Amino acid sequence: MKTDEIIGKNMLQAAGERLLTAQREIDELALQLAFGKAEARDKFEEIKQEFRKQVSEQKNLLAKASENFISPEVRAKIEALEVQLALGEADTKDIFEGQKKKITKALTSVEDAIHEQWKKIQAPEFFSHEVEKFKLKLEILRLRFGLTKFEVREDYRTRMLNARKQIEKMVSIPVDKVNKGKTKYNDFKDEVSLAYKHIRRAVESLV
Repeated sequence: MKTDEIIGKNMLQAAGERLLTAQREIDELALQLAFGKAEARDKFEEIKQEFRKQVSEQKNLLAKASENFISPEVRAKIEALEVQLALGEADTKDIFEGQKKKITKALTSVEDAIHEQWKKIQAPEFFSHEVEKFKLKLEILRLRFGLTKFEVREDYRTRMLNARKQIEKMVSIPVDKVNKGKTKYNDFKDEVSLAYKHIRRAVESLV
């Protein structure tokens, strides 16, 4: 068995594990909100705090690297995002929408900056994974704040199950079938993108 095949399979499994975790977290959030086991405002605070921690850890990790991958401009944008994520509770739909708009704007600014500056390292793809998960959770919360009745219907369950099957299928690819040129996490971005499309379709079916 060739080394590059083993490395590629390990990266594929790492991507799959992250996707399965994201799928489970997103599904749990939708179910908790639909069945009244959690309040939207509480969950909003929770996911903001979780994502803020991810952002801070990413910033600190890259700043401590042998090569400092964070320019002063990028650091300022990341810290601006951290500030938006630390805003107070959203008790109403209007407050939620206001915070979401500011967070999304700051996040887009960070994404553009890091993808330009960190093209040669794996960090952007890992960060993009966390970003996509965060955005999908925000979308579920947006629906919950905006809908009088928030339901999980059969279509949602089917689509979410299909998303999980797609991810499990990706992870189960035999090591000798992994594209030999794929030896980094970044190389599997197409597979990751497709899996997130399935999850997003499930979230969109909640409407």
